[in-house]
Amino acid sequence: MASSAQIHSNVYTEEDGTAVVHTYSCLMKGHSHPNRDAQLLRTVGKVVLALTTAYLTFVGSKAWLRPSQAVTPLVVDLDWIRSSHECPDDDGTAAHRVCFFHNLVVYQSQLVYLYQGPRPPEIPDILLNWHMDLHLDIVTMSASPRSRKFVVMKEAQVQHVKVSTLTWRQYHLNYYHGMGEAVIDIYNLACKYLQYCGTRNSSELTPIYIEKPGDQMSWEQALPSAAQAMHCLFPGKAHWIGDSDIHDKVLLVKTAVVGIGPYSRRWRGFPDQAAKFQEVYGTMDVHVADTYRTRLTQCFKLQYKQHNTEGPYDVTIVNRDYQKGRHIVNVKEVAEGITAMEHVKSTRVIYMEPLTFKQQIQVYADSHVLVMTHGAALINILFMPKGSAVVVYNWLQREHLSLHTWVTDYMSDLHLNVNFVGVSTQDRRHLYPQKEKHVFQPEYASLPDDEKVALLERGLCPSSHNLPGCDDMHMKFAVEWNLLQPAMVSAFASLQHTASRHALDGATIMS
Repeated sequence: MASSAQIHSNVYTEEDGTAVVHTYSCLMKGHSHPNRDAQLLRTVGKVVLALTTAYLTFVGSKAWLRPSQAVTPLVVDLDWIRSSHECPDDDGTAAHRVCFFHNLVVYQSQLVYLYQGPRPPEIPDILLNWHMDLHLDIVTMSASPRSRKFVVMKEAQVQHVKVSTLTWRQYHLNYYHGMGEAVIDIYNLACKYLQYCGTRNSSELTPIYIEKPGDQMSWEQALPSAAQAMHCLFPGKAHWIGDSDIHDKVLLVKTAVVGIGPYSRRWRGFPDQAAKFQEVYGTMDVHVADTYRTRLTQCFKLQYKQHNTEGPYDVTIVNRDYQKGRHIVNVKEVAEGITAMEHVKSTRVIYMEPLTFKQQIQVYADSHVLVMTHGAALINILFMPKGSAVVVYNWLQREHLSLHTWVTDYMSDLHLNVNFVGVSTQDRRHLYPQKEKHVFQPEYASLPDDEKVALLERGLCPSSHNLPGCDDMHMKFAVEWNLLQPAMVSAFASLQHTASRHALDGATIMS
Protein backbone atom coordinates (compact mmCIF):
# COMPACT_ATOMS: atom_id res chain seq x y z
CA MET A 1 0.00 0.00 0.00
CA ALA A 2 1.48 3.31 -1.04
CA SER A 3 1.78 5.85 1.70
CA SER A 4 1.00 9.56 1.45
CA ALA A 5 3.45 12.26 2.44
CA GLN A 6 2.49 15.57 4.08
CA ILE A 7 4.66 18.49 2.96
CA HIS A 8 5.34 21.57 5.16
CA SER A 9 7.12 24.70 3.98
CA ASN A 10 8.24 27.66 6.11
CA VAL A 11 9.06 30.81 4.16
CA TYR A 12 11.26 33.51 5.70
CA THR A 13 12.01 36.80 3.98
CA GLU A 14 15.45 38.35 4.31
CA GLU A 15 15.91 42.16 4.25
CA ASP A 16 17.05 42.11 0.64
CA GLY A 17 13.85 40.38 -0.48
CA THR A 18 15.41 36.92 -0.87
CA ALA A 19 13.07 34.10 0.00
CA VAL A 20 14.54 31.32 2.11
CA VAL A 21 12.32 28.25 2.05
CA HIS A 22 12.82 25.50 4.57
CA THR A 23 10.85 22.38 3.46
CA TYR A 24 10.40 19.29 5.53
CA SER A 25 8.08 16.28 5.40
CA CYS A 26 6.20 14.17 7.81
CA LEU A 27 5.47 10.71 6.34
CA MET A 28 2.09 9.31 7.18
CA LYS A 29 1.79 5.80 8.47
CA GLY A 30 2.16 3.10 5.91
CA HIS A 31 4.70 1.80 3.45
CA SER A 32 6.74 4.13 1.24
CA HIS A 33 9.33 4.09 -1.48
CA PRO A 34 12.45 6.08 -0.37
CA ASN A 35 13.54 7.21 -3.83
CA ARG A 36 10.03 8.19 -4.88
CA ASP A 37 9.46 10.09 -1.64
CA ALA A 38 12.74 11.96 -1.98
CA GLN A 39 11.96 12.90 -5.56
CA LEU A 40 8.49 14.08 -4.51
CA LEU A 41 9.97 16.27 -1.77
CA ARG A 42 12.48 17.85 -4.16
CA THR A 43 9.77 18.58 -6.74
CA VAL A 44 7.39 20.15 -4.21
CA GLY A 45 10.23 22.18 -2.71
CA LYS A 46 11.12 23.61 -6.13
CA VAL A 47 7.47 24.51 -6.79
CA VAL A 48 7.11 26.27 -3.42
CA LEU A 49 10.36 28.19 -3.94
CA ALA A 50 9.33 29.27 -7.45
CA LEU A 51 5.88 30.44 -6.32
CA THR A 52 7.31 32.31 -3.31
CA THR A 53 10.00 34.03 -5.40
CA ALA A 54 7.40 35.08 -7.99
CA TYR A 55 5.13 36.50 -5.25
CA LEU A 56 7.95 38.45 -3.62
CA THR A 57 9.05 39.80 -7.00
CA PHE A 58 5.49 40.97 -7.67
CA VAL A 59 5.20 42.65 -4.26
CA GLY A 60 8.65 44.24 -4.56
CA SER A 61 7.71 45.74 -7.91
CA LYS A 62 4.89 47.80 -6.41
CA ALA A 63 6.32 51.22 -5.76
CA TRP A 64 3.40 52.12 -3.49
CA LEU A 65 4.38 49.27 -1.21
CA ARG A 66 7.99 50.37 -0.88
CA PRO A 67 9.01 52.12 2.33
CA SER A 68 11.96 54.51 2.54
CA GLN A 69 15.39 53.09 1.82
CA ALA A 70 16.74 53.64 5.32
CA VAL A 71 13.84 52.47 7.52
CA THR A 72 11.90 49.43 6.31
CA PRO A 73 8.71 48.28 8.06
CA LEU A 74 8.62 44.49 8.30
CA VAL A 75 6.57 41.94 10.13
CA VAL A 76 9.04 40.60 12.67
CA ASP A 77 8.64 38.07 15.42
CA LEU A 78 10.86 39.43 18.20
CA ASP A 79 10.84 36.02 19.88
CA TRP A 80 13.53 34.98 17.43
CA ILE A 81 15.64 38.16 17.69
CA ARG A 82 18.79 38.17 19.79
CA SER A 83 21.27 41.03 20.05
CA SER A 84 25.03 40.53 19.75
CA HIS A 85 28.13 42.68 19.66
CA GLU A 86 31.85 42.70 18.94
CA CYS A 87 34.52 45.35 19.50
CA PRO A 88 37.24 44.98 16.84
CA ASP A 89 38.82 48.35 17.67
CA ASP A 90 39.57 47.82 21.35
CA ASP A 91 42.80 48.62 23.16
CA GLY A 92 41.21 48.00 26.55
CA THR A 93 40.15 51.61 27.18
CA ALA A 94 36.61 52.99 27.05
CA ALA A 95 37.97 56.19 25.49
CA HIS A 96 39.12 54.36 22.33
CA ARG A 97 36.69 51.44 22.21
CA VAL A 98 34.51 51.16 19.08
CA CYS A 99 31.92 48.36 18.94
CA PHE A 100 29.42 46.94 16.50
CA PHE A 101 25.98 45.94 17.78
CA HIS A 102 23.65 43.68 15.84
CA ASN A 103 19.87 43.44 16.24
CA LEU A 104 19.92 46.33 18.68
CA VAL A 105 16.51 47.80 19.51
CA VAL A 106 15.52 51.45 19.90
CA TYR A 107 12.32 51.62 21.95
CA GLN A 108 10.79 54.37 24.08
CA SER A 109 13.92 56.55 24.04
CA GLN A 110 16.21 53.69 25.06
CA LEU A 111 18.71 51.37 23.44
CA VAL A 112 17.64 47.80 24.22
CA TYR A 113 19.84 44.70 24.02
CA LEU A 114 17.77 41.48 23.72
CA TYR A 115 19.21 38.35 25.26
CA GLN A 116 18.17 34.84 26.18
CA GLY A 117 19.22 32.94 29.25
CA PRO A 118 19.36 33.37 33.00
CA ARG A 119 21.90 36.20 33.01
CA PRO A 120 22.13 39.40 31.01
CA PRO A 121 25.28 39.88 28.91
CA GLU A 122 28.05 42.23 29.96
CA ILE A 123 27.86 45.37 27.83
CA PRO A 124 31.29 46.90 27.09
CA ASP A 125 32.08 50.32 28.54
CA ILE A 126 32.16 52.81 25.64
CA LEU A 127 32.95 56.49 26.05
CA LEU A 128 30.77 58.82 23.99
CA ASN A 129 32.04 62.22 25.11
CA TRP A 130 35.45 62.78 26.71
CA HIS A 131 34.93 66.33 28.00
CA MET A 132 31.64 65.47 29.73
CA ASP A 133 32.60 61.88 30.64
CA LEU A 134 29.46 60.40 29.06
CA HIS A 135 29.27 56.65 28.48
CA LEU A 136 27.01 54.43 26.41
CA ASP A 137 23.76 53.51 28.16
CA ILE A 138 22.08 50.29 26.99
CA VAL A 139 19.21 48.47 28.71
CA THR A 140 19.35 44.67 28.62
CA MET A 141 16.02 42.88 28.24
CA SER A 142 15.26 39.19 28.43
CA ALA A 143 13.50 37.97 25.27
CA SER A 144 11.25 35.73 27.32
CA PRO A 145 7.46 35.45 27.51
CA ARG A 146 7.90 35.79 31.26
CA SER A 147 9.28 39.30 30.78
CA ARG A 148 6.34 41.72 30.94
CA LYS A 149 8.35 44.52 29.27
CA PHE A 150 9.28 42.22 26.40
CA VAL A 151 5.67 41.08 25.94
CA VAL A 152 4.52 44.72 25.79
CA MET A 153 7.30 45.65 23.35
CA LYS A 154 6.32 42.79 21.04
CA GLU A 155 2.99 44.50 20.39
CA ALA A 156 4.70 47.61 18.93
CA GLN A 157 5.16 48.24 15.22
CA VAL A 158 8.62 47.11 14.12
CA GLN A 159 10.76 48.99 11.61
CA HIS A 160 14.05 47.74 10.25
CA VAL A 161 17.17 49.90 10.08
CA LYS A 162 19.90 48.33 7.99
CA VAL A 163 22.90 50.21 9.37
CA SER A 164 23.33 53.08 11.79
CA THR A 165 25.79 55.28 13.65
CA LEU A 166 25.10 56.01 17.32
CA THR A 167 26.51 59.37 18.43
CA TRP A 168 26.12 61.88 21.25
CA ARG A 169 25.96 65.43 19.86
CA GLN A 170 27.55 67.93 22.26
CA TYR A 171 26.05 71.46 22.09
CA HIS A 172 24.83 70.49 18.65
CA LEU A 173 22.59 73.53 18.08
CA ASN A 174 25.66 75.77 18.14
CA TYR A 175 27.13 76.20 14.65
CA TYR A 176 30.70 75.44 15.72
CA HIS A 177 29.84 72.33 17.73
CA GLY A 178 27.09 71.14 15.39
CA MET A 179 28.87 71.58 12.06
CA GLY A 180 32.45 71.47 13.30
CA GLU A 181 32.13 68.47 15.62
CA ALA A 182 28.83 66.53 15.63
CA VAL A 183 28.43 66.15 11.85
CA ILE A 184 32.10 65.18 11.55
CA ASP A 185 31.73 62.60 14.35
CA ILE A 186 28.95 60.89 12.41
CA TYR A 187 30.88 60.91 9.16
CA ASN A 188 34.02 59.63 10.86
CA LEU A 189 32.21 56.57 12.26
CA ALA A 190 30.39 55.90 8.99
CA CYS A 191 33.48 56.26 6.81
CA LYS A 192 36.17 54.70 8.98
CA TYR A 193 34.22 51.75 10.38
CA LEU A 194 31.38 51.17 7.89
CA GLN A 195 33.14 52.37 4.70
CA TYR A 196 30.33 54.80 3.90
CA CYS A 197 32.67 57.47 2.50
CA GLY A 198 30.53 58.63 -0.37
CA THR A 199 31.39 55.68 -2.62
CA ARG A 200 28.56 53.41 -1.47
CA ASN A 201 24.84 54.04 -1.26
CA SER A 202 24.95 56.34 1.73
CA SER A 203 21.15 56.55 1.87
CA GLU A 204 21.23 53.09 3.45
CA LEU A 205 22.66 54.58 6.62
CA THR A 206 20.37 55.95 9.33
CA PRO A 207 22.17 58.18 11.86
CA ILE A 208 20.71 57.87 15.36
CA TYR A 209 21.46 60.58 17.92
CA ILE A 210 21.45 59.24 21.47
CA GLU A 211 21.98 62.30 23.66
CA LYS A 212 19.62 62.45 26.64
CA PRO A 213 17.64 64.36 27.69
CA GLY A 214 18.52 66.01 24.41
CA ASP A 215 17.06 69.12 22.86
CA GLN A 216 13.53 69.28 21.54
CA MET A 217 14.64 71.46 18.63
CA SER A 218 15.96 69.55 15.66
CA TRP A 219 18.72 70.53 13.26
CA GLU A 220 16.03 71.24 10.67
CA GLN A 221 14.49 73.80 13.03
CA ALA A 222 17.50 75.38 14.73
CA LEU A 223 20.53 74.68 12.55
CA PRO A 224 19.47 74.10 8.92
CA SER A 225 23.09 74.10 7.75
CA ALA A 226 23.79 70.93 9.76
CA ALA A 227 20.58 69.33 8.46
CA GLN A 228 21.60 70.16 4.88
CA ALA A 229 25.11 68.78 5.40
CA MET A 230 23.70 65.56 6.87
CA HIS A 231 21.26 65.18 3.99
CA CYS A 232 24.18 65.61 1.61
CA LEU A 233 26.27 62.96 3.38
CA PHE A 234 23.45 60.56 4.29
CA PRO A 235 20.17 61.27 2.44
CA GLY A 236 18.14 58.81 4.54
CA LYS A 237 16.10 59.92 7.53
CA ALA A 238 17.97 60.40 10.80
CA HIS A 239 16.46 59.92 14.25
CA TRP A 240 17.01 61.41 17.66
CA ILE A 241 16.37 58.69 20.23
CA GLY A 242 13.73 60.87 21.89
CA ASP A 243 11.72 61.61 18.74
CA SER A 244 7.99 61.31 19.42
CA ASP A 245 7.31 59.63 16.06
CA ILE A 246 9.39 56.59 17.00
CA HIS A 247 8.77 56.55 20.77
CA ASP A 248 6.26 53.70 20.73
CA LYS A 249 7.74 51.89 17.76
CA VAL A 250 10.51 49.33 17.71
CA LEU A 251 13.49 50.27 15.56
CA LEU A 252 15.36 47.03 14.96
CA VAL A 253 18.90 48.00 13.92
CA LYS A 254 20.69 45.26 12.04
CA THR A 255 24.15 46.81 12.52
CA ALA A 256 25.12 49.86 14.58
CA VAL A 257 28.56 51.27 15.29
CA VAL A 258 29.33 53.36 18.37
CA GLY A 259 32.43 54.81 20.04
CA ILE A 260 35.06 57.49 19.52
CA GLY A 261 38.16 55.51 18.57
CA PRO A 262 41.73 56.81 18.72
CA TYR A 263 40.93 60.04 16.81
CA SER A 264 38.51 62.77 17.82
CA ARG A 265 37.51 66.06 16.13
CA ARG A 266 37.02 68.31 19.13
CA TRP A 267 38.24 71.61 20.41
CA ARG A 268 40.84 70.46 22.90
CA GLY A 269 39.49 72.59 25.73
CA PHE A 270 41.05 74.96 28.22
CA PRO A 271 44.74 74.41 29.03
CA ASP A 272 44.22 71.94 31.88
CA GLN A 273 41.97 69.80 29.66
CA ALA A 274 43.77 70.31 26.38
CA ALA A 275 47.01 68.61 27.44
CA LYS A 276 45.13 65.54 28.72
CA PHE A 277 42.92 65.41 25.64
CA GLN A 278 45.93 65.37 23.35
CA GLU A 279 47.39 62.47 25.33
CA VAL A 280 44.26 60.44 24.60
CA TYR A 281 43.29 61.41 21.05
CA GLY A 282 45.07 62.15 17.82
CA THR A 283 43.88 63.99 14.72
CA MET A 284 41.49 62.50 12.21
CA ASP A 285 42.50 59.97 9.61
CA VAL A 286 43.64 61.91 6.53
CA HIS A 287 41.50 59.81 4.17
CA VAL A 288 38.37 60.44 6.26
CA ALA A 289 39.07 64.20 6.45
CA ASP A 290 39.75 64.46 2.70
CA THR A 291 36.66 62.50 1.65
CA TYR A 292 34.50 64.53 4.07
CA ARG A 293 35.59 67.80 2.46
CA THR A 294 35.34 66.38 -1.06
CA ARG A 295 31.87 64.96 -0.48
CA LEU A 296 30.46 68.27 0.80
CA THR A 297 32.20 70.28 -1.90
CA GLN A 298 30.74 68.09 -4.63
CA CYS A 299 27.30 67.90 -3.07
CA PHE A 300 26.93 71.68 -2.82
CA LYS A 301 28.55 72.14 -6.25
CA LEU A 302 31.05 74.71 -5.04
CA GLN A 303 32.97 76.56 -7.74
CA TYR A 304 36.66 77.43 -7.25
CA LYS A 305 38.52 80.21 -9.03
CA GLN A 306 42.09 80.10 -10.23
CA HIS A 307 44.29 82.28 -8.00
CA ASN A 308 47.80 83.50 -8.68
CA THR A 309 49.96 82.99 -5.59
CA GLU A 310 52.04 86.00 -6.68
CA GLY A 311 49.00 88.28 -6.63
CA PRO A 312 47.22 90.54 -7.05
CA TYR A 313 44.82 89.18 -4.43
CA ASP A 314 41.07 89.42 -3.88
CA VAL A 315 40.45 89.89 -0.15
CA THR A 316 37.19 89.07 1.65
CA ILE A 317 36.23 90.55 5.05
CA VAL A 318 33.51 88.62 6.89
CA ASN A 319 31.60 90.90 9.25
CA ARG A 320 28.62 90.32 11.55
CA ASP A 321 25.37 92.25 11.60
CA TYR A 322 25.41 95.30 13.90
CA GLN A 323 22.64 93.93 16.13
CA LYS A 324 24.35 90.55 16.52
CA GLY A 325 27.40 91.90 18.33
CA ARG A 326 31.04 91.21 17.40
CA HIS A 327 30.56 93.77 14.65
CA ILE A 328 33.59 95.59 13.19
CA VAL A 329 32.47 99.20 13.51
CA ASN A 330 35.27 100.60 11.30
CA VAL A 331 34.98 97.95 8.60
CA LYS A 332 34.78 100.55 5.79
CA GLU A 333 38.11 102.11 6.81
CA VAL A 334 39.67 98.65 7.19
CA ALA A 335 38.54 97.65 3.69
CA GLU A 336 39.97 100.85 2.23
CA GLY A 337 43.28 100.28 4.01
CA ILE A 338 43.58 96.71 2.68
CA THR A 339 42.67 97.79 -0.87
CA ALA A 340 45.45 100.38 -0.80
CA MET A 341 48.06 97.72 0.06
CA GLU A 342 50.51 96.38 -2.48
CA HIS A 343 49.45 93.16 -4.23
CA VAL A 344 45.73 93.70 -3.48
CA LYS A 345 43.31 93.71 -6.40
CA SER A 346 40.02 94.18 -4.54
CA THR A 347 38.40 93.99 -1.12
CA ARG A 348 34.80 93.09 -0.36
CA VAL A 349 32.80 93.02 2.89
CA ILE A 350 30.34 90.14 3.32
CA TYR A 351 27.57 89.69 5.90
CA MET A 352 26.53 86.06 6.37
CA GLU A 353 23.12 86.58 7.99
CA PRO A 354 21.02 86.98 4.80
CA LEU A 355 22.82 84.20 2.89
CA THR A 356 21.85 80.57 2.51
CA PHE A 357 24.27 77.94 3.74
CA LYS A 358 25.44 77.21 0.21
CA GLN A 359 25.98 80.92 -0.46
CA GLN A 360 27.95 81.25 2.78
CA ILE A 361 30.37 78.45 2.02
CA GLN A 362 30.73 79.66 -1.57
CA VAL A 363 32.05 82.95 -0.12
CA TYR A 364 34.86 80.98 1.52
CA ALA A 365 35.45 78.95 -1.65
CA ASP A 366 35.88 82.21 -3.58
CA SER A 367 38.36 83.72 -1.11
CA HIS A 368 42.10 83.61 -1.63
CA VAL A 369 42.68 85.78 1.45
CA LEU A 370 39.96 86.07 4.09
CA VAL A 371 39.77 88.31 7.17
CA MET A 372 37.41 87.41 10.01
CA THR A 373 37.01 87.67 13.75
CA HIS A 374 36.52 85.01 16.38
CA GLY A 375 33.26 83.15 15.82
CA ALA A 376 31.64 79.86 14.85
CA ALA A 377 31.78 80.71 11.14
CA LEU A 378 35.50 79.97 11.26
CA ILE A 379 34.69 76.32 10.53
CA ASN A 380 33.80 77.35 6.97
CA ILE A 381 37.56 77.54 6.42
CA LEU A 382 37.03 73.90 5.42
CA PHE A 383 35.80 75.16 2.03
CA MET A 384 38.62 77.62 1.28
CA PRO A 385 40.92 76.84 -1.65
CA LYS A 386 44.08 74.90 -0.92
CA GLY A 387 46.99 77.22 -0.32
CA SER A 388 44.77 80.19 0.58
CA ALA A 389 45.17 82.29 3.74
CA VAL A 390 42.93 83.36 6.62
CA VAL A 391 43.59 86.22 9.05
CA VAL A 392 41.74 86.02 12.38
CA TYR A 393 41.52 89.22 14.47
CA ASN A 394 40.85 88.46 18.13
CA TRP A 395 39.71 90.97 20.72
CA LEU A 396 38.72 88.49 23.46
CA GLN A 397 40.78 88.11 26.61
CA ARG A 398 41.02 84.68 28.23
CA GLU A 399 43.62 83.98 30.88
CA HIS A 400 46.16 81.28 29.90
CA LEU A 401 44.27 80.56 26.67
CA SER A 402 44.90 81.53 23.07
CA LEU A 403 41.56 81.97 21.30
CA HIS A 404 43.35 81.01 18.10
CA THR A 405 43.21 77.35 19.17
CA TRP A 406 39.53 77.23 18.16
CA VAL A 407 40.76 77.74 14.60
CA THR A 408 44.11 75.97 14.62
CA ASP A 409 42.79 72.83 16.34
CA TYR A 410 40.07 72.55 13.71
CA MET A 411 42.48 73.12 10.83
CA SER A 412 44.94 70.61 12.22
CA ASP A 413 42.27 67.94 12.82
CA LEU A 414 41.01 68.18 9.24
CA HIS A 415 44.51 68.48 7.71
CA LEU A 416 43.53 71.70 5.93
CA ASN A 417 46.09 73.15 3.56
CA VAL A 418 45.21 76.75 4.49
CA ASN A 419 47.63 79.35 5.84
CA PHE A 420 46.71 80.98 9.14
CA VAL A 421 47.67 84.32 10.67
CA GLY A 422 46.25 85.27 14.04
CA VAL A 423 46.46 88.62 15.77
CA SER A 424 45.06 89.77 19.14
CA THR A 425 44.57 93.13 20.77
CA GLN A 426 44.97 93.91 24.45
CA ASP A 427 43.64 97.47 24.14
CA ARG A 428 40.15 97.56 25.67
CA ARG A 429 39.49 101.12 24.51
CA HIS A 430 38.28 99.82 21.17
CA LEU A 431 35.48 97.63 22.58
CA TYR A 432 31.92 98.91 22.47
CA PRO A 433 29.09 97.31 24.48
CA GLN A 434 25.66 97.49 22.88
CA LYS A 435 24.68 100.56 24.90
CA GLU A 436 21.45 101.17 23.04
CA LYS A 437 20.36 97.68 24.05
CA HIS A 438 21.48 97.79 27.69
CA VAL A 439 19.76 101.07 28.66
CA PHE A 440 16.36 99.43 28.17
CA GLN A 441 17.14 96.44 30.39
CA PRO A 442 15.62 96.49 33.91
CA GLU A 443 19.02 95.60 35.37
CA TYR A 444 20.41 98.87 34.02
CA ALA A 445 18.05 100.91 36.22
CA SER A 446 19.57 99.28 39.31
CA LEU A 447 23.12 100.32 38.48
CA PRO A 448 24.80 103.08 40.51
CA ASP A 449 25.40 106.31 38.58
CA ASP A 450 29.17 105.85 38.27
CA GLU A 451 28.73 102.44 36.58
CA LYS A 452 26.13 103.88 34.18
CA VAL A 453 28.58 106.59 33.18
CA ALA A 454 31.40 104.05 32.79
CA LEU A 455 29.19 101.92 30.53
CA LEU A 456 27.96 104.77 28.35
CA GLU A 457 31.20 106.77 28.12
CA ARG A 458 33.97 104.17 28.36
CA GLY A 459 32.21 100.93 27.41
CA LEU A 460 32.90 99.27 30.78
CA CYS A 461 30.49 96.58 31.96
CA PRO A 462 29.26 96.99 35.55
CA SER A 463 30.82 94.97 38.36
CA SER A 464 28.02 95.32 40.92
CA HIS A 465 25.23 93.80 38.79
CA ASN A 466 24.99 91.27 35.99
CA LEU A 467 23.89 93.08 32.87
CA PRO A 468 22.75 90.42 30.38
CA GLY A 469 24.80 90.46 27.20
CA CYS A 470 27.40 92.86 28.58
CA ASP A 471 30.55 90.85 28.01
CA ASP A 472 33.30 90.95 25.44
CA MET A 473 31.80 88.07 23.45
CA HIS A 474 28.80 90.26 22.56
CA MET A 475 30.62 93.56 22.08
CA LYS A 476 31.30 95.50 18.92
CA PHE A 477 34.85 96.62 18.33
CA ALA A 478 37.16 98.63 16.13
CA VAL A 479 40.06 96.91 14.37
CA GLU A 480 43.43 98.53 15.06
CA TRP A 481 45.10 99.05 11.70
CA ASN A 482 48.60 99.06 13.21
CA LEU A 483 47.94 95.41 14.23
CA LEU A 484 46.06 94.24 11.15
CA GLN A 485 48.42 95.70 8.54
CA PRO A 486 51.47 93.52 9.47
CA ALA A 487 49.13 90.53 9.76
CA MET A 488 48.02 91.09 6.18
CA VAL A 489 51.65 91.32 5.05
CA SER A 490 52.32 87.96 6.74
CA ALA A 491 49.26 86.46 5.08
CA PHE A 492 50.36 87.54 1.61
CA ALA A 493 53.85 86.15 2.25
CA SER A 494 52.44 82.85 3.55
CA LEU A 495 50.77 82.17 0.21
CA GLN A 496 54.20 81.12 -1.02
CA HIS A 497 54.31 78.33 1.58
CA THR A 498 52.23 75.33 2.62
CA ALA A 499 49.95 75.33 5.67
CA SER A 500 51.90 77.81 7.80
CA ARG A 501 50.49 78.98 11.13
CA HIS A 502 51.56 82.26 12.69
CA ALA A 503 50.27 84.26 15.64
CA LEU A 504 51.44 87.83 15.95
CA ASP A 505 50.42 88.15 19.59
CA GLY A 506 53.38 86.52 21.24
CA ALA A 507 53.86 83.02 19.86
CA THR A 508 54.11 81.00 16.68
CA ILE A 509 51.55 78.21 16.87
CA MET A 510 52.85 76.22 13.91
CA SER A 511 55.16 76.90 11.04
